Amino acid sequence: MIPFVRKTDALVTCEEMQLIYEKIRTPKKLGAVIKWENDFVDCPSIFRHGDRFYMYFIAISKDTRVSGYETHLAKSADLVNWEYVGPVFRRNDLNHWDSKQVAGYAAFFDTEFGGSNGLVKVNDSYYITYLAGNSDGYEPDPLLMGMAKTSDPTAADSFIRFEDPILTPQDADSRPKETKTLYKSYVFTDPKNSTGHPYVNCFNAKGEDNRERLFLAVSDDGEHWERWGEHAIIDLASDGPCDFISGDPQIVLIDDIYVMFFFRFGSGAGAYDSFACSKNLVDWTVWDGEPLIKPEFAWENVHAHKPWVIKHDGRVYHFYCAVNNKNERYIALAVSE
Repeated sequence: MIPFVRKTDALVTCEEMQLIYEKIRTPKKLGAVIKWENDFVDCPSIFRHGDRFYMYFIAISKDTRVSGYETHLAKSADLVNWEYVGPVFRRNDLNHWDSKQVAGYAAFFDTEFGGSNGLVKVNDSYYITYLAGNSDGYEPDPLLMGMAKTSDPTAADSFIRFEDPILTPQDADSRPKETKTLYKSYVFTDPKNSTGHPYVNCFNAKGEDNRERLFLAVSDDGEHWERWGEHAIIDLASDGPCDFISGDPQIVLIDDIYVMFFFRFGSGAGAYDSFACSKNLVDWTVWDGEPLIKPEFAWENVHAHKPWVIKHDGRVYHFYCAVNNKNERYIALAVSE
């Protein structure tokens, strides 16, 4: 584990936070874009490749006792209307560490907000990271972090999985509050080189208190990872009235400020999407104003969470997972005016 040093003089100001909020807010909800009758659909990650947009997303049968996460691919010409392409990762019966849970997320997405929206090639390949496990069920402990690569990120069944996980809760450098399960990972190339390493991995993880926080790891080659920092970079679960979960991060750059989209879940209300800002990846200011996305309508009256946000042709698109009390979970979209 590599220690980091906090610099409170590097905090993003309230004025800067407000300016960022105005650039990323998406008040117009369009509703469902991918919805399956027999499966819960979750965790979108969207990227541009050629003249199309593509989405990795995960699905799990509604009978979660005998199912687990799988990863799928869809494509779109306009970011609103989506066509299913096929499965990326399927479960199998090989009794491997990643046989029963394979929830994938796009890796090395262009960090510049409103930039190419494409995936950056690393080692002449395209990558996915994925939540991995070998037990049936809905997110059964422990969950590990896997990685896979391909020469074509739009060929649904082309990814080659690494033989071993890249991070696990049992690693020697695991921090005390991430020793139970690792959840969604977001890896990116850092043009500011704030950590001293070219590749950064942000992920939410759970400790023995069953609460989730956001942590960092770093890499010099994009494939082998070492934890960065002795503790979480965002911990809203430790003191006083607090969140149970801070999860599903996506980090982009707006000018010289890192903007992390993530969801929060506490008591008394559903999960919602918010953001935090940093100038150095260590010191984060969490937005305390109106959520970016929250449960509002009957079709999303339980949770509105798990963000992926892009800007294309001057318009901001906020994809998220909508959950309601009719046992529906699907991918929805909100946009800027």
